[in-house]
Amino acid sequence: MKIRKLLRILHRDFGYFIVGMTVVYSLSGIYLNHRHDFNPDYKIFVEDFQSEFQNKNNLTEIEVKEILQTLDHKVVYKKHYLNNQGIVKVFISNGEIAIDPKTGGGTMHYLRKRPVIFEMNKLHTATLGTVWKWVSDLMAVILLFVAVSGVFILKGKRGFNRWGWWLTIVGIIVPLAFVLIFL
Repeated sequence: MKIRKLLRILHRDFGYFIVGMTVVYSLSGIYLNHRHDFNPDYKIFVEDFQSEFQNKNNLTEIEVKEILQTLDHKVVYKKHYLNNQGIVKVFISNGEIAIDPKTGGGTMHYLRKRPVIFEMNKLHTATLGTVWKWVSDLMAVILLFVAVSGVFILKGKRGFNRWGWWLTIVGIIVPLAFVLIFL
């Protein structure tokens, strides 16, 4: 069997194998690229509420826990304190709550994982353990093989020798230019 035919077969089969993983990596890569614009893993929710405790200077731990039980969400109390403005700050497992003990009004800020996106980002950053790190490395090797073998598959007017090497050089220059300019 000729090498070009073998490369074409392997390129095709490995290409099919990595399509799904490439889609996941591409989508999560877009989210991770914009992590300075928004949190790609969590969405922040803000909810206002009114408690029955009013006209007080401070709230005890028992009173704070009673307020938390009235909220629609299952929140886990960690601790609380009274700040300089007289607002009770309550730390919960996935956020924080501010309660005005004089009015009984409060605001809860809490985080929720973005469904599917959170998991995709964990895969992308290879933070799921040693096994996934090796699967991720295998995908990188296969992508490298598909990229390099693709160079040798086409021949003729649009093949690497006449057309492809120009685009390959441009593909190398673009990231190098960003490194040289911005680092």
